[in-house]
Amino acid sequence: MGHGADFDRAIGLLRRLCHGPRSELGKVLKTIPPNGPFWKYGNVTMRIRSKEAGMDPVVFPHWSHRARYTCRVCHQELGFGMRRGDSGITRGQYLSGKFCGACHNGITAFTVQAGPGAQCGRCHMKNPQQLEALFDEFSQSLPMAGFGNGIDWAAALNEGLITPANSLKGSVVVLPFPEKLKAPLKLGTASPRSDVSFSHEEHFAELDCSSCHPDIFNIKKKSTEAFTMDSNIYGSFCGVCHMLVAFPMNDCRRCHKGMNNNSSY
Repeated sequence: MGHGADFDRAIGLLRRLCHGPRSELGKVLKTIPPNGPFWKYGNVTMRIRSKEAGMDPVVFPHWSHRARYTCRVCHQELGFGMRRGDSGITRGQYLSGKFCGACHNGITAFTVQAGPGAQCGRCHMKNPQQLEALFDEFSQSLPMAGFGNGIDWAAALNEGLITPANSLKGSVVVLPFPEKLKAPLKLGTASPRSDVSFSHEEHFAELDCSSCHPDIFNIKKKSTEAFTMDSNIYGSFCGVCHMLVAFPMNDCRRCHKGMNNNSSY
């Protein structure tokens, strides 16, 4: 199932099952990413304003951008919200150099401006499947993963296969990573599965602390009382990224190190 209308329907069904048996949640979990084609995972389709303007929807492939820039560039420097729909992008904004227009100016990347050289079809796609061949070529030299879009992005970064810029402004001052956060954070679980191992350091390589705190994780202990597998699957906490762009929750062993990915939910 690809990222789009079918995915939204699956998430809607998950929400309706919020108070149902966990076995039912497990069945639905198997119907959402990564069961779609790798090239679709992480693509964001923006329809509302495009439809109002009589244009094909905008399809944004995260995979083609994250090899060039860290998440921090778009979600901190350019102000894109971490949750879908938070930014409210308008054509006027990106034509004035904001959001997509910061790069798509005809110098850094193809321009969003109208004119003889306009390339509207690069974003407004009648047939998004044109991305498939581009993805196949793009991913050939990158380490493989079995989930999400089939790329192990952490390995690609650590091995120097991608060197994403951390700012559009050239050199940028990055605060040193706190020593006390270098050890993985161990989180116990109430259910019969392995504990969770969370690395602040791996996330800090592409994000700022403010990407997650305080909007997604409040830091205060009382704010994480609702931190459950279910709440993550519904798109809260880790699920803000790890159900849409980063590797999905189906890849259990990426967090639950001792858990078999074939285990039932």
